[in-house]
Amino acid sequence: MRAPASPEAQIEMLVEDTGRGIATEHLPHIFDRFYRVPGSSGGSPEQGLGLGLSFVAWIVKAHGGKIQVQSSVGHGTCFTVRLPAPGVTTGSVEMAGQPAAS
Repeated sequence: MRAPASPEAQIEMLVEDTGRGIATEHLPHIFDRFYRVPGSSGGSPEQGLGLGLSFVAWIVKAHGGKIQVQSSVGHGTCFTVRLPAPGVTTGSVEMAGQPAAS
């Protein structure tokens, strides 16, 4: 997590992996309820209910934040969540009990 220096005071969280990534045509839909990306063989959808990312997006928006996704097939996916944090300044955020890096 980081609290970038900005006039709008926000917390930025990045969650990323180095997995197989999400194809561009699916990105506009991944926050839709019940949407599941088809398996790599083009057959049946992946496991799951297709609710997790829609819940995350709803919670982020309910707190006045934004969520974005960047993905590259074969290289992984990165989700960026930005939440308003009035009164939070750069260097005042802790992660797992450790002071944030400046």
